[in-house]
Amino acid sequence: MLIIALVRLPRLYCPHLAEGGNSLSVEESHHAAHVLRLRAGDALVLFDGSGREAEARVGRVSRKAVEVEAAAISTRPLDTVHGITLAVALAKSHRHAYLVEKCTELGVAGFWPILAGRSVTRPGDFAVEKWSRRAIEAAKQSERAWVPTFHRPQTLADAVARIGEFEAAALADVEGKTTLSTFLCAQPPGASILVFVGPEGGFAPAEREQLISAGAQPARLAPTILRAETAAVAVCAAEAMLSA
Repeated sequence: MLIIALVRLPRLYCPHLAEGGNSLSVEESHHAAHVLRLRAGDALVLFDGSGREAEARVGRVSRKAVEVEAAAISTRPLDTVHGITLAVALAKSHRHAYLVEKCTELGVAGFWPILAGRSVTRPGDFAVEKWSRRAIEAAKQSERAWVPTFHRPQTLADAVARIGEFEAAALADVEGKTTLSTFLCAQPPGASILVFVGPEGGFAPAEREQLISAGAQPARLAPTILRAETAAVAVCAAEAMLSA
């Protein structure tokens, strides 16, 4: 019996991807040369995080930089039926890193860290940069061509004021009269959707009313009470199931 093994080419992030020569960033060069141990002539795939990717070959490897020659660039559509942006009340740092990694794997389009009354942490821009890097690594592992976008931490009031930028909005809410899956199925393909996920203990009553008044539809995720990071993953898993 002949067994043919499928070889997965390593994937590297190249935000300014172009046909022909490309210089990898310091981080990606290190990953290519010292983790993947790629050498001149080795095949790989480059992607820019905005749906564009290309097969490529390593050209030159030096101590600090890796040069890569890219072939023709193709564009992949967004991984999911809808473009889901998560407006998530900030959890503890290690939990938020888990949230970013798993939601990226499931196809989330964007993250809006929000500061709610019951938020337990209030990180700055440096934390967002770390989460962005975590998302890039998750996109490489899961073979996504898209990397979710990140917004700077903002107040809940600021996020609510921007609901109109999306075609629909939902609130992950244990008291919702409909399920999130039902809500998602009612939205047209390609719709941009903003989903709010509260902190530990949920949004305060006044915050919940503010969200609902602004047009966020309460939707149940599960018959049980979920941690914030579990709720975020559940949102993305529901969308991923529609797209599988």
